[in-house]
Amino acid sequence: MAHEIKNLLEMIDMPKQGILSVPVIDNEHYKVVLFMMPSGQYISPHTTAYPATIYVIKGVCDFTLGEETHEVKTGDFFYMPPAYNHALKAKEDFVFLLTFRKNQ
Repeated sequence: MAHEIKNLLEMIDMPKQGILSVPVIDNEHYKVVLFMMPSGQYISPHTTAYPATIYVIKGVCDFTLGEETHEVKTGDFFYMPPAYNHALKAKEDFVFLLTFRKNQ
């Protein structure tokens, strides 16, 4: 459905361990994914092919961007350029929304 309205808070289902990712939108132009990470969970350094934005819905995380680590928390929003090395470690249960545009 082109105009489906989703409540992101209702989509949160925090796993006891591991990382849960739920696609919100995935079409030829955009990908939006809701990520849920329990406290202590880690995502190792990696890059993505597209520029992206991150919106923190809940929790606190150490987010490493390049060589700098930032503590991000509920309500924070930031941009990541393409091919930028990044990693995450949840300091408490952590939920964020990743958005990127494809086919630029």
